[in-house]
Amino acid sequence: MEGSGKFNLVCESSEGNANQRATEEARETGYGTNEILEVASSDEQEIHLGSSSSSRRRQKHRHTRDQIQELEKFFKANPHPDERERLEIGRKLNLDANQVKFWFQNKRTHMKTQTDRHDNIILKQENENLRLENIAMKEALRNTICKKCGGPTFQVDRSTVEQNLMIENARLKEELSRITRVIRQLSGKPSSSLPSPLPHGPANPNNIAMESLAVPASRSEIGAAAGGINIPEKPSRYLELASSAMDELMKLGQVNAPLWNRNMETGGETLNFNEYVRSFPPLLGTKPLRFISEASRATGVVSLRSVDLVESLLNADRWREMFTGMIGSCATMEVISEGIGGSRNGVLQLMQAEIQLISPSVSARAMKFIRYSRQQAEGVWAVVDLSVDADRREGIMCRRLPSGCILQDLSNGFSKVTWVEHTEYDERPVHHQYRRLLSSGLGFGAQKWICALLRHCEWLKAVSSPTANYQLDQATRTCLKGLARRMVNIFCAGVCLTGGQRWNLVSNAPRIMTRRSMNGPGPGEPSGTILSATSSVWIPTTHRHLFDLLLNKDMRCMWDVLCHGNATQNVAHFPMSHDDSNPNSISLLSSDTSTEQNPIMVLQETASDMTGSLIVYAPVDLSTISVLMNNGDTSSVALLPSGLYIVPGSGDELGAPGGERGSMVTVGFQMLLQDLVMPSLITADTISTVNDLVSRTELGIKEIVGSARQGG
Repeated sequence: MEGSGKFNLVCESSEGNANQRATEEARETGYGTNEILEVASSDEQEIHLGSSSSSRRRQKHRHTRDQIQELEKFFKANPHPDERERLEIGRKLNLDANQVKFWFQNKRTHMKTQTDRHDNIILKQENENLRLENIAMKEALRNTICKKCGGPTFQVDRSTVEQNLMIENARLKEELSRITRVIRQLSGKPSSSLPSPLPHGPANPNNIAMESLAVPASRSEIGAAAGGINIPEKPSRYLELASSAMDELMKLGQVNAPLWNRNMETGGETLNFNEYVRSFPPLLGTKPLRFISEASRATGVVSLRSVDLVESLLNADRWREMFTGMIGSCATMEVISEGIGGSRNGVLQLMQAEIQLISPSVSARAMKFIRYSRQQAEGVWAVVDLSVDADRREGIMCRRLPSGCILQDLSNGFSKVTWVEHTEYDERPVHHQYRRLLSSGLGFGAQKWICALLRHCEWLKAVSSPTANYQLDQATRTCLKGLARRMVNIFCAGVCLTGGQRWNLVSNAPRIMTRRSMNGPGPGEPSGTILSATSSVWIPTTHRHLFDLLLNKDMRCMWDVLCHGNATQNVAHFPMSHDDSNPNSISLLSSDTSTEQNPIMVLQETASDMTGSLIVYAPVDLSTISVLMNNGDTSSVALLPSGLYIVPGSGDELGAPGGERGSMVTVGFQMLLQDLVMPSLITADTISTVNDLVSRTELGIKEIVGSARQGG
């Protein structure tokens, strides 16, 4: 297209301007242009010796590593030091003023060149996206049909349509220029540092529609001209926000340093908030008072195609299933846009969800947000979330800034997933023992979502694997997995108080809650009053080591007070991975006290990754086992699960000497009080029994760790 060609000329022109600036700076410093542009890390310089104008000898000077590190620190604080500051830096680093001056000039030129190249890449990608949308819009205009008779519509004079588009496009360009000027003034950036939102050049009827699509407000109007409907004011605002959020997500997913810093503790990446504020306008306005920011990025390769992942993310039930344990509840409130041509490209939904960390010390994050999907290129998709109406809700605890994933198809049905998670939240309700976990990104961050997605893909593969590799056939494995998933969701709802259940607080430390099962969200609950008891405790060992100790069948009787001090053994075992070192599995356990007249069976699911470890189990009867083995419907099976959730935690938050590495362990129980009609009438003896149950479990865990240390 002609517009594409002109757009490329703009990109080349920006590169030429960067080279011209480098040349002018080279004249001022005495460097050759190539010498300045080819500096890669600002660790080398050439110092002129002698005063001859005909020939100058250059001696290469290589700074030491310490000098480079100190210079980098000074540059971050002030990239334009004056003469006095350069002299002071030179004295500290044993360098003369010219060396310091040349280093800063080279560093500034190198940063400008990197920024210009990145802007050119973004502009080329946006140009390609606009070209594809333009083609789709032309096709829609060409194939419009009459809604009343189903026949083709009367052809409108193309010159009239083009003239109207030109007028509308000019108005939109003027409005966009005004908004861009305001943004630049607020961000304090010069015009040259921000990419041009639209290709320049004279208007051309062939690319008028493409240029109009660059402004979100014009999409609804052109859609109406193509046989669509007029979009109301609020959904139109959502479309604008979605488009801006998608652009921000793509840049966050593609740009590296200095926008992102490697987190050496977790292996992921955390956002440089100072650089973020300079690079992006605030889509949701200023950060609320006393809120803190949490942002992380992580990458993984999963065994699903990008289009299948997009389909699951746009379906609330499949999204919750994909991230079992992380999502307490979710629903699609409204479908604002159904996509282009029946595809998932351009789908925009209004959703709500409860995102949870399995602990009574961290409140679930309830959010209302828009979710927008867009195909960036062949085999490349992106899905972005953004909180909406957060400032209108009383008692709002958090809001989600542009977050989501970029999906790129690889060979053999795999996809590369780049996940970005960015949230602002009120830290005050979070217990101090969990604050470091949340700030590191392991609580709600990108690595948490990537690990859960990898685990889900492993489970899908395990369920569909040939029956020769497992004790159970495929249908039984599917049935068993469905029951275990419901067990985990019930356990998490009891700990996190999510899923719409109404609980009554009985006591704290441990926290004891009750509710009537008739108020539950669905079938499969016992009749009576359900009691939930939860508590968290710090244990001086790593979460994975503790997880391995708890799975030792010979030590289970030390912490599982429900097995009455008896050992257990596996009756059926369903591993969720082909890797023998992977502990993710579902098991049916039998106690040594089981008899034909009084069988004691336990359904258990275990899962572990770098962000935490989970053990959930519930007693089941023979009829349930029979339903499982015959691939029956398990939705009516009543479950009262108990379990443990373990996350990394440091002892320095509790005053432990030397900040000893450890774990935060959440213990949770659910039990049935059949004779209790009113949940508020629970007796003191019952409370005492529950307190003893929790304390004996915590004491048993500590004894296991102590025995392991003495044995080691």
